[in-house]
Amino acid sequence: MRLFHSYALLAVFLASCYHSQEADLVIHNAIIHSMDEQNTTYQAMAIRDGRIVELGPERQILNRYASERRYDAGGQAVFPGFIDGHCHFLGYGLNQLKIDLQGTRSWEEVLERVVAFGAAHPQKNWLIGRGWDQNDWSMKDFPDNDRLNDLFPDRPVLLQRVDGHAAVVNHAAMEIVGLDPEASVEGGLMVKREGVPTGLLMDNAVTVFRSIFDQADEATKREALLEAQRNCFAVGLTMVCDAGLDVGSIELIQAMQKEGLLKIRVYAMVTDSPENLAHFAKIGPIEEERLSVRSVKVYADGALGSRGALLKAPYSDQKDHHGLQLASREHFLEVAQWCKGNGFQMNTHCIGDSANALLLGVYGEVLGGQNDLRWRIEHAQVLSPADRPLFAQYSVVPSVQPTHATSDGPWAEERLGPDRIGSAYAYEDLRKTMGIVALGTDFPVEGIDPLQTFRSAVFRTDGQGLPEGGYRPENALSALDALRGMTIWNAIASFYEKEVGSLEVGKRADLVVVDRDLLKVVPETARSAKVKATFVNGEQVY
Repeated sequence: MRLFHSYALLAVFLASCYHSQEADLVIHNAIIHSMDEQNTTYQAMAIRDGRIVELGPERQILNRYASERRYDAGGQAVFPGFIDGHCHFLGYGLNQLKIDLQGTRSWEEVLERVVAFGAAHPQKNWLIGRGWDQNDWSMKDFPDNDRLNDLFPDRPVLLQRVDGHAAVVNHAAMEIVGLDPEASVEGGLMVKREGVPTGLLMDNAVTVFRSIFDQADEATKREALLEAQRNCFAVGLTMVCDAGLDVGSIELIQAMQKEGLLKIRVYAMVTDSPENLAHFAKIGPIEEERLSVRSVKVYADGALGSRGALLKAPYSDQKDHHGLQLASREHFLEVAQWCKGNGFQMNTHCIGDSANALLLGVYGEVLGGQNDLRWRIEHAQVLSPADRPLFAQYSVVPSVQPTHATSDGPWAEERLGPDRIGSAYAYEDLRKTMGIVALGTDFPVEGIDPLQTFRSAVFRTDGQGLPEGGYRPENALSALDALRGMTIWNAIASFYEKEVGSLEVGKRADLVVVDRDLLKVVPETARSAKVKATFVNGEQVY
């Protein structure tokens, strides 16, 4: 009789708890990787007002929460929304509206695409494209503008290399901007043949054309941002860190978010220019639900692929060349002091070992020691082992792009030689040094897919599974650390960890559903993994 009475009380208790709380959305039948400190896994979660209110076992959540919307994950894996720690979100969108030169196998194929685009768009004055990479060609020499001048004697053409650090322009383009062939460009190079410009420009010489390449009216920028957002949501990205925007572009993103059109979170790095810094010196950082502006993007050197990365010793395949330093140490120091004084993070592009050493020294001079300002080195690609401890000494976050390792792998040793290559693309060494690494793609320099970031970080292979066994696998990240680098560590690197980056009670319900558990995949199954759904603030956006 007493046992019956106990069962009756239990039944009454369970009935009183059944659907006792309301939720806007319940996600269930899932393997939820929370990415909290222990990476606790759950089967279901309840979401209300854009935030997670509870995670737990399947029946507990389904029984407790009444909701008109339920998402059955079908036993698939759920992760915090992926964050791209370093990309060019607006630039990617604008590139979708220009000549796509990625994947070209020769300069002749580049020219064929330009001719076809020009014929299809007779109304366009400038022909602008991006994406060629001479390292992908059988003849790996840099191109010149001889054929461009023949094909387009009067129509200006500007064709950027995939990394944006080199470009080829025709004579018509040079005449329009008034580029003086006798001028020297600090931190840049105008390649000449027998004293005559070939049209090949490097680093700061390309910036003469920056306003033209970025030239777009508001309607075009709006279209570009929405196209970029669609593509990001389709690959599971819920937040992007745009590595270099001017005031006008930031204000447009802010307006579109307030209009409800732009739902992706944007961590905007302010481009290092006097006008931009003067503006933010007046208004200070911006901290909104989906927009954060509290960092400055600076360039120390160029790219390894175009031999613009600043090296301590000469290039192994160009003995008289060390690369390019894009500004003086005094300038870097001035920006660093501005950032510290105005409450901004400093994020500096450093590819070569000399550039990394230079900026780590500047950071150390201004920061003085360990801190929680989270200044970043973007790329941290080639590092002398002796300089690596400076990351921990000054609390500097390494922000790296694993796909650069697998893209550059076939030719990087030619540039660096057998001694330096061992300390390049050394992501696991950086993780051990600092405790975290922020992971990104640098799109449109690389592809937009964060699952390829995962594969390049963990298996050190490209989209075709090459090289077999992985590129220098000793510096691979574990699957768990790669996922942390795409979620919670990126949130920490961007001061967003209280809002996103892990699936915990009280945080924003940004999440992605993947058709397999990335913590259990092998290279073959990882290549076929696909994003099935993306949510921002509990709203399904893909």
